[in-house]
Amino acid sequence: MTLKIGWVVYRKKDIIRNDRFIGFVKDAAQSFGMTLVVVPYEEIQVNVSSVDNIFTRNGEKTPDFIINRSVSPWLNEVAEVKNIPCFNSAYVARIANDKRLAHAVISSLGIPMLTSKTIHSSALFYHHNHLPTPFILKDPQGRGGTGVKYIESLEKGKLMSSMLSEELLYQPVGGKKGQDLRVYLVGNEIVAAVLRESATDFRANISIGGSSRLYTLTEEETKIVNRISDSMHMDFVGIDFLIDHNGRLLFNEMEDAVGCRSLYMNSSINIASIFMEYVAESIS
Repeated sequence: MTLKIGWVVYRKKDIIRNDRFIGFVKDAAQSFGMTLVVVPYEEIQVNVSSVDNIFTRNGEKTPDFIINRSVSPWLNEVAEVKNIPCFNSAYVARIANDKRLAHAVISSLGIPMLTSKTIHSSALFYHHNHLPTPFILKDPQGRGGTGVKYIESLEKGKLMSSMLSEELLYQPVGGKKGQDLRVYLVGNEIVAAVLRESATDFRANISIGGSSRLYTLTEEETKIVNRISDSMHMDFVGIDFLIDHNGRLLFNEMEDAVGCRSLYMNSSINIASIFMEYVAESIS
């Protein structure tokens, strides 16, 4: 059997801080008869006019498969056009990396969420001055709690306008403050859920100081997650929910380059191994 060689693609700035997870997926790949090479996104050349050897780096041949964690869905799309397995699919990568698109798609499934609107920053404080305050503004491509701003008043918001992204997602303040739930899925199967909490910030991300613990989904919560996964095929994602004051889940976002630190901190679940076993089965 020919050894399968895959690329796991990250932005250069993200490689060091993801070093532990990268080690896990590389070790797991070997145990399933594959070799995984870490490739910086910035070093890839894409021969878009070629019919073979599409993706190259330093003269290397095109890999047998790609795990794209560089938040660049176009790369997934090119891989699919050229019949190279890429995890996640281009469709899922597009949804997971744009909060606007994610809310539009997930709302069509009847999943509860905060009332969300797209707003351009140039018009925010002038054409939308009727918006009730306080509210939350998000960079649609932001990750790990970055690009999320709490706007206390329109006056203070105007002072922050230079710090805002050009394209924005507007949401009212809602859900329990500093608390959210992340559900991990591999091959559309729920692997685990982690409840994340912060006593000092309205965001509960581990990367900005939140705490976490393993969480057991209720039957109703499992149905909500399955309703989302039944609508598309997810190779490896995290789906984040806010929790309202009645304990009901509210869809918040989806990530296809999902961070796993809170899962490793709170359990012995080796999600890297689960994922690489899934990859091996998918490409065999």
